[in-house]
Formats: sequence, structure tokens, C-alpha cells
Amino acid sequence: MSKSLSTVLFSATLLAAALGAVAMPAAAQSASTSHPVVTRAQVLADLQIYRESGLAEADRPEGLSFENGRRAQAQARYEELKASPRFAMLVQQYAVLEGKGAKGVANEGVAAR
Repeated sequence: MSKSLSTVLFSATLLAAALGAVAMPAAAQSASTSHPVVTRAQVLADLQIYRESGLAEADRPEGLSFENGRRAQAQARYEELKASPRFAMLVQQYAVLEGKGAKGVANEGVAAR
């Protein structure tokens, strides 16, 4: 192999490594910000309103015969509850039960998938 060809290959390898090093942090940052953080308290509050709205019953295998209109009503009720102050109150209650208080709700969680 000639000296100029080995220099070109070495340069190409360095360039590929540098581009990879730049791309990896950007990809990691994108992956970490693409999913909102969800706390345990939020998950528990969501589960509670899911049940209260009637969606849990509609989504059970036995609920497959659930009328589409009734399921749509349950979905609308779920969305109302999720957007209501009640949801925030439930999140706070679950956070307190876990001993974290309001500060723990904002600071701890897992990425939603």
C-alpha cells in the first residue's frame, strides 16, 4: 500500500471517529428529551382516573362488546379528568403517601415510553 493511500485511509478513519463522537452525544440528548419524565405518583393518579372514567372496564376483554358510544363517553371522561385539577390533586396525594411531597414529584421519575 502506498504512503498516500494509507494517509487517506487514516484520515478517513479519524474523520469517521470524530463524526461518530459528535453524533453520539446529540443522539443521546435527543433520546433523553424525546420522552417526558413520569413519576410514580403520576402513574398511580392516571391509573385511578382510568378506572374512574370507565375506560378500565371498557378495555377488559369482556368489555369488547362495550358499545362504541359508551366507550367514547368513557374516553371523554378520562380526558376531562386528566386535564382537571383533580388529577394534580391525586398526583400530590400519591407523592405525599410515598413521602416525597411536592418537591419529589418534580425531581424523580422515569422516562415514559
